[in-house]
Amino acid sequence: MDFQLKRVVQALRRISRNEKIKVYLLQNPPFYKTVLNEAMRFIGGETLDECFQTAEKIIEKGHAFTVDFMGESTRDEKTAKVVTKEFLRVIEKIKKTSANASISLDLSHLGMMIDKDLALENASKLAQKAKESGIEIMISMEGTDRTDNILGLHKKLCKKFDNVGITLQAYLYRTEKDLDEALDRPVKIRLVKGAYEISREEGLPWGRKTDAAYRKYMKKILKRHHLFSIATHDEQILHSAENIIKRHSINSNNIEIEMLHMVKNGISIYATV
Repeated sequence: MDFQLKRVVQALRRISRNEKIKVYLLQNPPFYKTVLNEAMRFIGGETLDECFQTAEKIIEKGHAFTVDFMGESTRDEKTAKVVTKEFLRVIEKIKKTSANASISLDLSHLGMMIDKDLALENASKLAQKAKESGIEIMISMEGTDRTDNILGLHKKLCKKFDNVGITLQAYLYRTEKDLDEALDRPVKIRLVKGAYEISREEGLPWGRKTDAAYRKYMKKILKRHHLFSIATHDEQILHSAENIIKRHSINSNNIEIEMLHMVKNGISIYATV
């Protein structure tokens, strides 16, 4: 990644993690337009059709893709229902096109910050529709103040559905325990390094210590032959994964490598190792 692109990515990450900044941008069209122009290189499209046009190029390269109707922290029930309907449209589109695709979402986008039961209801609608269509859903992770609620809702979803995966963040101290519990569920685990700012009490600093934790958890998941999405652009970690897979004769059909659109090559893509 070149220096200018790296600065853009870092700026967009800071914006995406700060609700006050996002509200300010949405209320100031000139600033919003500037940020949107920079963000568009990482976005599959502003409409569902545009997204699938981008996906066609990814499919041509032999990759699958995951679709996210971006957003989080919905604060009213009406919006949460609109978001749920939009995700149902995505599921219908995937089914209609027979695309090799999955769905990624934030539970706070479905209403978790309003009412956990509302989020569970909306997520269950999506999980049921996706299951009927043979489509997988991946729940993304958010700030540490939401981790307990996300994992609790995921556990409830897993009582009814086997097509709803969960994301874990390697830099959190709690992930060791959370991973042990997630491994008891027959659903995919997506492992990321972690992008949110955290305190020293909550987890590791970005860099070598987080990389070491990622390798540790990755090895544990791989050796359990669990459904696994290795979500990183770190080439050294990817080489480590390849070595572990070969050394332990692990079935690569259970494994995906997931990368964000234009940070490497793909639209939140994943390709089988």
